Amino acid sequence: MTEREPGPLSTPSSPTLPPHWRTALVIGLGASGVAAASLLLRLGLQVRAYDRNPQATLPAGATDLRGLETPPAAALAGVDLIVLSPGVPPGPTRALAREHAGNAEIVGELGLGLRLVFERHLPPLQPVPLVLITGTNGKSTVTALTGELLREGGMRPFVGGNLGTPLCTALLDVLEGRAAPFDALVLECSSFQLETLPDVPNDVGMVLNVTPDHLDRYPSMEAYADTKAEVFRNLVPGGLALLDEGGEFTARIAPQRTDVRVLRIGEAGHAYVEGEGSGRTLVLGDERYDRAQLRLPGRHNASNALFALAAARHFGVGQAACEAALSRFAGLPHRMVLVRELDGVRYYDDSKATNVASALASLGGLDERFVLIAGGRGKGDDLAPLGALLHRRGRGLVSIGETAAQFHALAQGVLPAAMAPDLTAAVTLARQMAQPGDAIVLAPACASYDQFRNYAHRGDVFAAAVRALA
Repeated sequence: MTEREPGPLSTPSSPTLPPHWRTALVIGLGASGVAAASLLLRLGLQVRAYDRNPQATLPAGATDLRGLETPPAAALAGVDLIVLSPGVPPGPTRALAREHAGNAEIVGELGLGLRLVFERHLPPLQPVPLVLITGTNGKSTVTALTGELLREGGMRPFVGGNLGTPLCTALLDVLEGRAAPFDALVLECSSFQLETLPDVPNDVGMVLNVTPDHLDRYPSMEAYADTKAEVFRNLVPGGLALLDEGGEFTARIAPQRTDVRVLRIGEAGHAYVEGEGSGRTLVLGDERYDRAQLRLPGRHNASNALFALAAARHFGVGQAACEAALSRFAGLPHRMVLVRELDGVRYYDDSKATNVASALASLGGLDERFVLIAGGRGKGDDLAPLGALLHRRGRGLVSIGETAAQFHALAQGVLPAAMAPDLTAAVTLARQMAQPGDAIVLAPACASYDQFRNYAHRGDVFAAAVRALA
């Protein structure tokens, strides 16, 4: 681990495009689809924009194909490039393209942005160090923390992808002078985005964990894990692969290469959390970081920090700079955020815990006993592991939403439990169960769409209810 100066940026010149790209079809007009369409329009392509929703945002200058059940055959005629939003499975589109646009390239929004950068189509941007971060849980926190560490080390990274700003939006902002060029890319990647990842070289790849999720899209857990492993496929010689030592699929997806460094977080003697509960020390090789410097609760967040630290040290960020960034990082909204402490009880908003594995990671890392608020729209997860943790460490359970009765059954006869009609009532009931020194945690282990617009709305309602307590 040596100090490293950020590389120089190229001098400005005019953007170019692959010569065979003239007409593009963008499928899906969420944030990433709009970003891709806007960038391609700025670069001079003819853009056709499709979304089932007739009210979806239409970038100015794009041909309107909104409100149709599927893209019509005429929409693919003469198309050279098809850009998919992450939620659109590539299989059906590939079949449609073979029939109506045989020469069209198919990419995702993230892949489009990476190709334009690494094929040098967008001066003043040039190929830069690239970090690809994926995992079922924790990837947003690790992505954001990695960005903070690199900034503290003097680099100017773009941090986004599946988190926050789409890459194509960032590229457009640089082209139009709204943002300065960056000298590194730190990208959160969903498995959906990895399905269309192009062949561009990355310096660091991370798979934080692989637990059941999105099995409506993948035929098996093995197929899901293999998709996550795409972050290792194009590692440069001397690159760094980071994985979870205890992961069920770690051995399956770890790179079998001698020219890259493979580091398993949780491996004693190399990178692990020392101490019980949330841990006392983060050990990275011969370096030791005081766990108290990290403001995020839970042992899982101590492990998350080790992933980010390993990446930062790989790029030469000094230990003192890493310590400064660790102590400053406050975490992301709705991810085990301390809302308030009242009467000796801490209230945590972990609304982003939308599956059982995520809730287990958050709750299992707490040092204190807890009252859990859980429930919502179920994903078919096995609730038994959560029930076992409740029996060992729980003080009580309040359940909400469509799955309230299923969660209630986990605690009946073992510890206090109640079903609440809404989240505000749940906070009041949880307060009655908690004792000084406990935590009350909103970790729903479910989607939010039965009662809320999204997980952020759910977290905001929880925080408002907590702050309103007398």
